[in-house]
Amino acid sequence: MSNPDIEPLAVTANDVSHASDLRTAVRWLAGASGTVVAVLLGGGVQLRSIAIVSDAGAWAITLAALGFMVALGSVAWILYKAAAVLAAPRRSIDELAGLDRADNGNFPNHRLEPPASALITYIAVDRRTDLLGTSRDAIWQLTADRTLTQRALTIPSTAGEKIQIGTYEYNTDDPTDRDALSNIALDLEVRIQRVIDAAASFETRRRYGRLISAMKWSSAPFALSLLLLVWLPTLPPTRIAVKNPTNVRVVMPPAANNPCAGKALDGVAVGGTLDAPVVVLPSQAGCPAKKLTNTDELVVIPQVSK
Repeated sequence: MSNPDIEPLAVTANDVSHASDLRTAVRWLAGASGTVVAVLLGGGVQLRSIAIVSDAGAWAITLAALGFMVALGSVAWILYKAAAVLAAPRRSIDELAGLDRADNGNFPNHRLEPPASALITYIAVDRRTDLLGTSRDAIWQLTADRTLTQRALTIPSTAGEKIQIGTYEYNTDDPTDRDALSNIALDLEVRIQRVIDAAASFETRRRYGRLISAMKWSSAPFALSLLLLVWLPTLPPTRIAVKNPTNVRVVMPPAANNPCAGKALDGVAVGGTLDAPVVVLPSQAGCPAKKLTNTDELVVIPQVSK
């Protein structure tokens, strides 16, 4: 019997390096998102905006609170997706073999149907040659071959005992076959490690893709909410209309040739707003009765009725 040549390992992308780069980028993103949360909560900029817009009316407060919650919720969603990337599982080969067997693995025979899950499809179909080897179509075959190889190399065998791995039969008494088994054992360990790394990298990249999608969907609401919080404080305050006659005191500005200049006169607000009411002043303190319609620049103080 001739010893089979071990399938050469293909030069593939470094799954460990790629996954590590993605996690580094996500850590930076999580830090930046945390800074935004600190500004929203700790800095209180938007909270102060909510307080400022209270003069514009209840509707403005509602919009400001909604904008604040949307901004905070968008950042929280991004942080949740980022945490999922950093928490991507690193499964053992036995876990992966179990997933393979449950996914149309046809254990212990060759696969008859393609796998349904994306992970097993990636390993057993898309990267079958460089991860499993052309003679295998399932992850469990790697673990089965490793078990047979380790048993042949470590457990004392009976004279002339033969071990079949794949389509080849190895005589444990033949030094050439034992050397071949040692090489196969090394090859299997490398392939198993590659499968573990590839599965972890696949899960990291899949979760990273979900993070990017979440960022695309949340960027517009986040930007709009910030614009809303910037715009609302610029609204003028709501002016309260004078609906009933209200006693007020008007401080007249100093002016030449004006008998009322510099005096505080009692009157009645009959219209306008509390900021600029229409005031009727009776004759008092040497001042003739008059009606003031432009009181924007006057000091008008509402009087509490006793």
